[in-house]
Amino acid sequence: MNEKTKAWILLLVLSVVWGSSYILIKLALSDASGVARLTPMQLGAVRMTIASGVLLPFFFKLRKTIPKNKILFVAISGFVGNGLPSFLFAFAQTRLDSSITGMLNSIVPIFAILIATFIFGFTMKWNHIVGMSIGILGAYIIMYSKLAGVVLTQSDLVPFGLIIVATVCYATSLNVIKYKLSGLNPMAITSMAFIFAGAPSLVYLLATNFPKAVITNSNVLEGVGFVFILAVVGTAIAVYLFNHLIKLSTPIFASSVTYFIPVVATLLGVVSGESVTYYQILGMGVLISGVLLINRK
Repeated sequence: MNEKTKAWILLLVLSVVWGSSYILIKLALSDASGVARLTPMQLGAVRMTIASGVLLPFFFKLRKTIPKNKILFVAISGFVGNGLPSFLFAFAQTRLDSSITGMLNSIVPIFAILIATFIFGFTMKWNHIVGMSIGILGAYIIMYSKLAGVVLTQSDLVPFGLIIVATVCYATSLNVIKYKLSGLNPMAITSMAFIFAGAPSLVYLLATNFPKAVITNSNVLEGVGFVFILAVVGTAIAVYLFNHLIKLSTPIFASSVTYFIPVVATLLGVVSGESVTYYQILGMGVLISGVLLINRK
């Protein structure tokens, strides 16, 4: 199997995993009746703590493979690529549907291309610009079908701002991995990055009444269960695969995973009882067309 085929397989697997993560975040925050399970701070901290715990054995085994002059870049990747987005998305989803949150991930390739071009010397070509525009148009079509007729207030814009900041974080991290950490073991990068994000998260949880709440509150315990799935599959394993995808391809190709996330989020919405409109089906086709054009040689 050649590298191009492997890259596409990884892209599709990550699309499914990350596309379903927003449902898990929603379930971890509250149950179907709206009863709270975890706060956004608790969700983000538990997610980072569990993920770093799962990867801890790999950290001890592989930590010496990371040169000292690369540790700062690994720390940056851990904070902006894993830590901050986990909290930002959790806060955003207290106000936004999981499907809408997934759709907004399509912003990542824009920032990925801009950062790669203006900081790392990437040469942007016509297919990147046009493909990116088509992909964003597809995401907009899906979002329009969800938001048409909704009157937004200033406070309603806050969660959208949080998502934008999170996408900038993702774009920054994937460029750092590609241009500053290329050639290093993906699992070494992943495990060390999560240590930087997980250690302060664990301190936060232990400094609050969270341990007691897990024991005494069944809703909190159920929330932790959903975060456990999110942390192990959707965070620890997925980030390792994503780091490997970046090594096999480019930051632009890797960030294209965010084009497929709205498709998965919408399909999961159907499973959970949401209706899919013709606009959403059209948007899915446009999104995929944009990805194919971006990756045109």
